Amino acid sequence: MSELDRVPNPSTLRLPAEWEEQSAVWFSWPWRETLWPDCLPQVQNRLIDLYALCAEFQPVHVLCPKGDQARLNKAFQDRDLKQPVLLHDYASDDVWIRDYGPIFLRKGASLIASDWRFNAWGEKYPSFTRDNGVPAWISSYLGIEHVSEEIVLEGGAIESSGSGLLATTSAVLQNKNRFKREFPQKIPSRSEWESQLKSCLGVRSVLWFEHGLSGDDTDGHIDNLIRFAPGKRILYAAESDRESPNFAPLKQLKETLLAASDCLNGYTYTALALPDPIHYRGQLLAASYANFLVLNGAVIVPIFQQLGDINALKVISECFPNRSIRPFDCSEIIHEGGGLHCLSLNQPAPTKKL
Repeated sequence: MSELDRVPNPSTLRLPAEWEEQSAVWFSWPWRETLWPDCLPQVQNRLIDLYALCAEFQPVHVLCPKGDQARLNKAFQDRDLKQPVLLHDYASDDVWIRDYGPIFLRKGASLIASDWRFNAWGEKYPSFTRDNGVPAWISSYLGIEHVSEEIVLEGGAIESSGSGLLATTSAVLQNKNRFKREFPQKIPSRSEWESQLKSCLGVRSVLWFEHGLSGDDTDGHIDNLIRFAPGKRILYAAESDRESPNFAPLKQLKETLLAASDCLNGYTYTALALPDPIHYRGQLLAASYANFLVLNGAVIVPIFQQLGDINALKVISECFPNRSIRPFDCSEIIHEGGGLHCLSLNQPAPTKKL
């Protein structure tokens, strides 16, 4: 067993893997009419379905303005929910809570909310002040320690093995758009980033990839590319079409994986083919089956009404053999550029249980 395979001392910080036991899962309700302008009511209905599906496995929290709560409560009255769906009067700017919510850490039996800056993926959108307030609000609600950091980092930009290994992309962490205007700073080198991640998140090794998917508004989040799974497995996005703009970046990604023997000793790699190209308003969307959501006893997998959905469900099932694999149609959700993992935020159980 290599050093990275051992879980760190319980007295130190640790960024858990998402298949570890969870207390809840969090979402933000899309109340602004500028979100999904062509199909907002349909997407809202799909999200109600998603919240109810997640409630089959664990409690669900939703940040939702009070004016919209009656609609959700009415929808849930007709469903036999196994776990509660709790609505909180908080109007976030956007729905992608994975990126602006707290990064939950474990320290012994305690849960800590690590609060990093958020600037709407390099100020691509004008409103993000309320999103920036979400980590402090959630930590206050949960009554857990809240630690602020003075640098931009989105939750979808990092992927944790749970035992000290973190994967990320240079296209995001070293993008100059994360270091301008409100948060002007010198772009950290990889070694400077690694020092900060080790200090603040308890990470012991960082696996760097260069690029993300074409059309990704985030500039290349890792949760569309690489996902860790139990038993030292890695699922990685793959593209076989040489004409695709994703072919060369994903070929490089695989080569990086194969070359990383120093920190991936004993890992097995499983290719997860991208969906067929999905375009919206003439733009290629960053659709990926890797953007799945892991819950207690289940994995919710994005599907797009394509033949490739069947293979994706099979591959993910093989990597999570002890969980129910539940497909969820994201054909309309992907129009805003994100998936199930982006929409959600796992809250780990406070007591470590691997």
